[in-house]
Amino acid sequence: MAMTRPGAGPRPGGPMGGGPGGLGMTLPAEKARDFKGTFRRLLRRLHPERIVIAVVLALAVVSVFFQVLGPWLLGQATNVIFAGVLGEQIPPGVTQEQAVEGLRAQGETQQADMLSAMTLTDGVDFTALGRIIALVVVVYFISSVFSWGQNYLMAGVTQRTMYRLREDVDLKLGRLPLKYFDTHPRGDLLSRVTNDIDNIATTMQQTMTQ
Repeated sequence: MAMTRPGAGPRPGGPMGGGPGGLGMTLPAEKARDFKGTFRRLLRRLHPERIVIAVVLALAVVSVFFQVLGPWLLGQATNVIFAGVLGEQIPPGVTQEQAVEGLRAQGETQQADMLSAMTLTDGVDFTALGRIIALVVVVYFISSVFSWGQNYLMAGVTQRTMYRLREDVDLKLGRLPLKYFDTHPRGDLLSRVTNDIDNIATTMQQTMTQ
């Protein structure tokens, strides 16, 4: 008579066992059930921080302005270098206008237009170049300061919002009847109290500071 071990029957979920689809299969991400409603609730949560958020937006605008100003200043520094280099290549006694006309006569229209738009100097003006580079350093420093202030304030907004959310969850759990805990798994409750709130805090910190 054949002997069978208890529980040795086929495992559910396919030939490999371990749930639907076997090994190597991952469940698709769950879509948001009510994105608009969740977004409105998030806005209500952030309403006490509206003044700080307005300051954060202002800091972000200023920071972006200085970040855009930096490359423009670097372009001006490049123009100073090119003006000095091209100025040295023009033969003595030849004016800038004559050099432009000579290029046009040779069919070098693009180079002629570029040369006519520049103010040539007799060699690279290192004094002007140094001033521009110093200004670039100051501009990027100011941009980094405003960006740091934006991230610092937004981190405070996130922490305070999550603190209020945890308080509300704690108060809600205190008002629930005992029979609720008898009919709901403890793991689900712990996940909502800890993991879900931590995930919300991480998402807010990563997205709202960008």
